[in-house]
Amino acid sequence: MTALPLAIPLAMEMLVPGEVKPRGWLRDWCVTARNGYVSRMDEVDIAFRRAWNEDFHPRGKYLHWGDKDQGAWCAEGGAYWFEGLVRLAWELDDSDLKDMARRRLEPILEGMHPNAIGFVYWLDRTDPEQLLEVEEDGQGWIMGASGCTARALLAYWEATGDERARNALVWSLDDPRFYSMGDMLTMPAGAVETWRRTGDPKIAAALDAFYANRLDPSQWIPLRYGLPVPHAALRMRARNDATDKNADWDWKLQHGVVALESLVSFAKGALYTGDPSYLANVRAWLDMMERRTRQPHGVTVSDEQFGWACPSRGTETCDVAGDILLNATMASITGEGRWADHVERSFFNAAPNCVSRDFMHHVYFQSPNRPNGDVPFPAGPKTSGGAYKTKHWPLCCTAALTRLIPGFVQWMWMKPTDGGLAAVLYAPNTLETTLDDVAVRIDTKTDYPFNDTLELRIDPAKPIRFPLRLRIPEWCVNPRIAVNGNAAFSRVASETRPEGRIPISDDGFVTIDREWKAGDLVSLRFPMAPRVETMRDYNDNGTPYASVFCGPLLFAKGIPEADENTPAPGSQTNGWCLDSTHALDGARLVRDPMPEKWNWPLASPVRLTVRDADGASLELVPYGCAKLRVSMFPDEAGMKP
Repeated sequence: MTALPLAIPLAMEMLVPGEVKPRGWLRDWCVTARNGYVSRMDEVDIAFRRAWNEDFHPRGKYLHWGDKDQGAWCAEGGAYWFEGLVRLAWELDDSDLKDMARRRLEPILEGMHPNAIGFVYWLDRTDPEQLLEVEEDGQGWIMGASGCTARALLAYWEATGDERARNALVWSLDDPRFYSMGDMLTMPAGAVETWRRTGDPKIAAALDAFYANRLDPSQWIPLRYGLPVPHAALRMRARNDATDKNADWDWKLQHGVVALESLVSFAKGALYTGDPSYLANVRAWLDMMERRTRQPHGVTVSDEQFGWACPSRGTETCDVAGDILLNATMASITGEGRWADHVERSFFNAAPNCVSRDFMHHVYFQSPNRPNGDVPFPAGPKTSGGAYKTKHWPLCCTAALTRLIPGFVQWMWMKPTDGGLAAVLYAPNTLETTLDDVAVRIDTKTDYPFNDTLELRIDPAKPIRFPLRLRIPEWCVNPRIAVNGNAAFSRVASETRPEGRIPISDDGFVTIDREWKAGDLVSLRFPMAPRVETMRDYNDNGTPYASVFCGPLLFAKGIPEADENTPAPGSQTNGWCLDSTHALDGARLVRDPMPEKWNWPLASPVRLTVRDADGASLELVPYGCAKLRVSMFPDEAGMKP
């Protein structure tokens, strides 16, 4: 599928569903997801059976999400589910899952027409009264869901070539009136991608009109994410417990899902318009989150507003999916490895703690410390939002679970626009694609991030020269790379290069440009040294905390479980402290063989022993393996004058 050039060129193109397939531990997790929510969402709640189908066509006030029985919440939930369903079906090459995806999308594919309002195919934009129905309902809430649905249809079109999906995308995205509706700014992102693939002049005109209009963000909140960060307007404030009613809080100003989804549209808007300020502003928002709101597991505080990071504040599961999408998009746009580092941190830590080991229970909010499954949250489902349940109302997080893994799998490899292939994210996988009409297969054998070695076997159908870009994680001090056993990497970009050595570039990648033959092996080693990161909790007068990492993994004190919400009887659930200046004295990392089937076990094959503040040994496991845990420890060093 040929793409039109953009005003600001992409650095790397994302691949299509199915070009990257999971292997090893990652495939185990994909299969668990497939056997859990991804294939069983219709069983979870009637709303998922209604999503965009031929029998449920809400009108009037029910075009909003709030009514549990008759409202249109299923439009957003269906969009999230269908996106994960399509990607995973082709990544696993699962015929049953593919059939399910086709069945669930069929009503949209058959029902769409040129006068539809977004993907709301049962309405007609030529009827002023029907337009008014949409506009009066929650500022056109269902249009935000339509923009999310575009991602699912784009993935399906890429995977199948079904021209009905192409037509549905064009008809849904060719009217700029629909772009400025809803709680989230999602339509322009889908429109940019659809225009690139179709060149449709109506979509181009709609995009031109939207980005030229520069609507007032005081009238429509998501527009603020195309502007510089207004720190004062964020009104960062402490949240100490669920009794804080936040009477002065406008959730649309600070809601994480609105921010992350809307920022994607402005990042893509920079590419379409050629206006670099949009991209600069997206960077500024992400830098603000990094400094002020990012939790140790990688994702912003959003319970359901931005806030200072701390042990007990929550991150909505929708935000984990949105964070992975946005940062992967930034890696594609800029070619900078820093965004991929962020994706790995979020995916390897926050993602597994959104969901139970069988992928059939989930939390609405997760917090870095969850000692007993009863962490109070002040919004959303409140206290119950931190419990693993089959579903939470609203059902957005239940649906968002299906997006977590398939996006990561698809975006592990990308194609730099100046040629070749780029290993962007690391985990076991097989890539099958073409370069200059030559089939290329790359098998990545590894247990990363649970060990530090990777082997890439490159098998082109015939010898072919191309540049292979390999991301070097920022946390890795002394990476090792060899081609067919010969060292091929030098850590410092400015040093005089020995013959045959390749330096790291400023964007965080190493490029090996050579003729590749079947059976060529690239060996990578990313030694993982334990490290401590410190922070202060400004919800609690700047109380200091410390967290322990090794490679991309956050480590935690795992608490024995009676079940995923309850500590085993007699288990210690608090009282651990660190001294960040001595915690790593004598630290010991143990790696046992990986289990036959990976399910994020508390009895982890990877364990890290550190010193607590009293000098005693404290054994930690990867954060994703501990449903009950402490990962932010009071830091005695930070309490000293």
